[in-house]
Amino acid sequence: MNFKLPFATIVGVAFGLATAIDAMAEDKLSAALANDPIAKALGAKVMNAAKKEGKVVVYGGTTTRKFIKRYKVNKKLEKRFGFKIEAVIGKNANLTERIKTEHAVGRLIVDVFSGNEQYANRFIDLGIVDSWLPPNTALDELLPWVKGNIKGKDQFFPITVSAQALMVNTDAVKPSEYPKSYWDIVNNPGRWKGKIAMRDPRSAAGGAWMMMAIKHTPGLGLDYIKKLAALKPVLIPGGSKRLRNVIAKRQFELGFSGRGEFINDLPKGTPVEYVVPKEGFQWSRGGVVRFKNSPHPNASKVLLTWMLQFKQLQAYTDASGRTVAHPKIKVPVRQMSIKDYPNMPAIPVKNFANPDPFFKEMEQIFGIR
Repeated sequence: MNFKLPFATIVGVAFGLATAIDAMAEDKLSAALANDPIAKALGAKVMNAAKKEGKVVVYGGTTTRKFIKRYKVNKKLEKRFGFKIEAVIGKNANLTERIKTEHAVGRLIVDVFSGNEQYANRFIDLGIVDSWLPPNTALDELLPWVKGNIKGKDQFFPITVSAQALMVNTDAVKPSEYPKSYWDIVNNPGRWKGKIAMRDPRSAAGGAWMMMAIKHTPGLGLDYIKKLAALKPVLIPGGSKRLRNVIAKRQFELGFSGRGEFINDLPKGTPVEYVVPKEGFQWSRGGVVRFKNSPHPNASKVLLTWMLQFKQLQAYTDASGRTVAHPKIKVPVRQMSIKDYPNMPAIPVKNFANPDPFFKEMEQIFGIR
């Protein structure tokens, strides 16, 4: 007896078999990833979905750009995992506004933000950051004081520490004159008055964070800042490179809010030294967050898990010059070692979140912008 199945039934069975085969494939790692530690930690579904997504969109600043370019990140990711980074590079403040706009219109383009903690916290406050801990990373090995006091411990993952202290011109300042304490500067006005430059502390784009840390450091405080202002430091607008340049050209002998990584960009023999007094350097965290309802959620999981391995953390320091918050990381400038040199207390999160009162306080001391 011959039975003829309806065509629609045949198509349905075929479709069901194809779906089942696809599902089985999704649950199995490819031969190339069968023994890959990251693939095994995340599982076949995540890895195969990440490859299908084909890319992950990362918004970040110059350190992100340097890491991607100098470490050849896309070549490594595409060869190993089958996707690449599409990077949007800009200032943290501008990228933050862009992400907030994407969220407001209900169409996120970004998957991962890489930047300063105060901006990441704004996304956490908006409720748009995903809560997820990448497996088998070096996060547990970060120094305890770097991991502490984080707003979202399964949302914001610290990678770098931006450390600010002093820069001196070594042609003008003898090693015996290097300030051992910040008080050595204000207690010797005859030596330092008129010879100091500092990044402008009256806005987030300048040296506000170092002055804010000094305000919250026992033994320094607002009294110290007022005495420093009495030495008539020249306020330099913009970033640490501008401060470094005026010190290198001997326009000034000593600078506040200097960052050690920018010394590496100078020609060998340039007379600039990074100095950390006994009260320590000011520090703030930089790191990454993943967003809810982003277009490439699986690729972003793979990226973060990969980035937070020790090998990539060392590469991040090598490529960007920033200190990574891991005790075994080799730093480009010895004074940038967060293990071997003292650090000031962390700036309270609430002050990062609302710095405007501090900016006004600085205007009262240093004058209106």
